[in-house]
Formats: sequence, C-alpha cells, structure tokens
Amino acid sequence: MNTQTGFIPRLSKITGILGQAAMAFMVVSIFYDVMMRYIFAAPTDWAMEVNTFLLLFLCTIPTADVLSSGVHIRVTFLTGKLTERTLQRLGVLRGIVGILFCFAMIWKGALMALQAWQHNDRMSTSLGTPMFIPYLFIPLGFFLLALQYALLVRSGFPPRQGEESAGQQI
Repeated sequence: MNTQTGFIPRLSKITGILGQAAMAFMVVSIFYDVMMRYIFAAPTDWAMEVNTFLLLFLCTIPTADVLSSGVHIRVTFLTGKLTERTLQRLGVLRGIVGILFCFAMIWKGALMALQAWQHNDRMSTSLGTPMFIPYLFIPLGFFLLALQYALLVRSGFPPRQGEESAGQQI
C-alpha cells in the first residue's frame, strides 16, 4: 500500500504548508514588533498574543506532515541493531501507542475547548481572543496525527526511500 497518495497524505502535506506559512508570519510579525518597539517606541498590541497562539499551532497542526515525511529526530543506537521484521513490528506497535496517546489528547483538548466555549473564556489582553480558538488546535492537530498513525499502521510502517537520511539521527 502506498502511504504517499490519498486523502490523508494530502491533508498532512497541507498542514505542513500551513505550518511553514505560520512560521514565516511569525518571523515577519516579530521583526515588525521589534522594529516598532525599539525604533519608533510604538509596540504593537497584537504581536505577542498572535505569536503565542501560532506557537501552539506549530506544535500541533503540522505534526502529521512531520510523521509522514519521517523528518523527526530519531535515536537509532538500539534500533540500528534490530532486524527489518522486528523494526516493522515495533513500527506498528509505535503507531498503535501513538493513536492511543492521540485519542487521549483529543479527548482532553476537546474538553478544554468546550469548557472555554461554555465559560466564554478570553485572553486578558487588548485583543481579548476567545480561548476556545487556540484550544481547538490541540484536538484538531492530534486528530490529524492519529489519522497519519492509522495510515502508517495499516501499511505496516514500510521503510521509505531515503528514510535513513531523511531524519536527523543520533
């Protein structure tokens, strides 16, 4: 089974692109805020809050793309000594445990977002952003990650071309 085609891989790739766009926006907006603060003595009232939420976005939403691309950091001093069959079984086990963890995060994140919605929680800043918005990043990001794990479990975690060089290995 090819894990690089279909709806879930396309969705994962879109989340990766959104993460790149968020990172680019963070760089530009922080630079703008620093320039306004230190050169013109007129800091923005939105940059810190928006970038805080974008940091949460970056920690959750693009993770499915990171998993599918295999570009995360790996420690291989033990796994490098295992057979291909054992590595494949460990990959499936890793995926199942990953899905279980994702479901726990989806559940707790959705509860946080629901409670923030019910209590009309807002940031105590000039923007007053409703807190359910950033809290929704948690269940959404982990749902996307669970989909990617499920796709990889279904395929048995086959080794991809160039996987050894794709991620930073320690």
